[in-house]
Amino acid sequence: MNDEEQSVVLVEELFRLAGIYITCIVSVLHLSPSGMKLRGHLGSEIQRKAAGILSIEKEESTNSSVVKALKVRDGSPLDVPLIQFGWDKELNRHTYIGEKSKEDVEARKVNDLYIVAKDIFDIKSVLNYQELIKAVMDALYVKERMAKNYIKYMKEHDIIERTQGDSVEFRLSPKLF
Repeated sequence: MNDEEQSVVLVEELFRLAGIYITCIVSVLHLSPSGMKLRGHLGSEIQRKAAGILSIEKEESTNSSVVKALKVRDGSPLDVPLIQFGWDKELNRHTYIGEKSKEDVEARKVNDLYIVAKDIFDIKSVLNYQELIKAVMDALYVKERMAKNYIKYMKEHDIIERTQGDSVEFRLSPKLF
């Protein structure tokens, strides 16, 4: 759905129904090509209102599916464990395989934050600190404190760097990728 008004009405109705029936409502939507945002007006509205957003991706190297958090209310989705499921031929169903290693979680965090930073700096190549905070908040639907934590993490992992100059400005670091 790509009608903003209808999207707002639909999401309000879903919230109303969840309240009446005291239940969780699960919606399945497609992600944008960057893999960080839901598509269209409906996706944007759900992304703003949802308590959590999960992504399920097929991992070719292990022939399993990995569930990862894209959004968690009052927390960091990049700190949620990556959960693996795979098809069990004997049981004829998907089964829980386990969590990905801490190294895999760390690699995912660096990669996802690089994608976010690249998208941000594709729009404007240099941002001051306040602009960067706002851009991270908008890109990841997080609050200011979490955005500052992500910026700190991006600096520590050479995803972004401070420019040479008197003002506090940042750009995408050429060192990492």
